Formats: sequence, structure tokens, C-alpha cells
Amino acid sequence: MRNRTSFRVAFCGVLAALMVVIMLLGTMIPATEYLCPALAGVLIIPVVWEFGGKSGGLLYAAVALLSLILAPNKEAALFFVLLFGWYPLARPRLQHLKAKALRVVLKLVLFNAALAAIFALLLFVLISPEVVRQAADWTGPVVAAMLVLGNAAFLIYDVLLARLSDWYVYRLRPKLFPHHF
Repeated sequence: MRNRTSFRVAFCGVLAALMVVIMLLGTMIPATEYLCPALAGVLIIPVVWEFGGKSGGLLYAAVALLSLILAPNKEAALFFVLLFGWYPLARPRLQHLKAKALRVVLKLVLFNAALAAIFALLLFVLISPEVVRQAADWTGPVVAAMLVLGNAAFLIYDVLLARLSDWYVYRLRPKLFPHHF
């Protein structure tokens, strides 16, 4: 049943719709511009497990495009497109690196590069010059503290992705697809 194209399209379509709704909630609920893209990215996990990385990549591309078009909160959309959408696809490959320290450093480098791209787009493309002048007033310690907290939150998100992936595989998957277990 899972190998049928119609099932794959329906499964991915339902998850895409749910992910777009979650991205739109990032606009309606205050202070969720980071939470909603992270939650939407988690929903890629079942697609990767059931149909592979190519289907997960297509789901990511569809939701990224719809988020950029439909979501009024462009900051949340950028966080999905440039970080939380592709990271659940890349994480399994990163986990195959043997050296844990190298794995963590590479994840943090990817996170900080994505963060720099997001804020560069926000400051120089999507936001007025007045906001750029205000951002220039931030002190070094404030920026450093934000980066440290952001990196810590990302590492927590990485652990959460691992736990949710295990929960899906060992708890939810046998209930969704009982004929395959």
C-alpha cells in the first residue's frame, strides 16, 4: 500500500497542507516565528522514513515555496526555507559522521551560516533602512549572547529531532502501517 504512487501523493499532500497551516499560525500567534518553522520541519521526518530523501526534498520545496508566497511573516518563512525545512533532510547524513565532535561542529557551522543568510536577507532585502540603523546600535555582548542562546537552542532542536524520529519509528509507525510490522 505504501508503495503506491497515489498513497505517496496523498500522504505528502496532507503533510504539506498541515505544514503550511503551521507556517500560517506563525503569523497569527505572537512570538512563534521560530517555533512554527521548527515544528513544520519535524513533519518531514515521516516522509523521509516512508519514501526516502527525494520525496522529503520535494515536500520541503513545495512547503518552502508556499510559505514564501502565502505566509505574511516572511521571517518565519525564511527560517523554514533556509534552516528548519532542509535540516531534517540533512540530519540523517550528518549522523553518519563517526567523530561526534566533528558532527557537532559541522551542525553548528551549518546553523550559523543559515542564520547569517537569514539575517542578511532580513536586514538588507526585506526590512527598511531604519531597522538596519537600529540593528547597528546593538552592542557586541548582546549579539554574542543571542548567538550563544541560538546555538544552544539549535542543539536542543537537534536532540529533539532525534527523539521524535525514534518516537515515529518505534511508536507511531507500527500504528500507522501495521501490515508492514
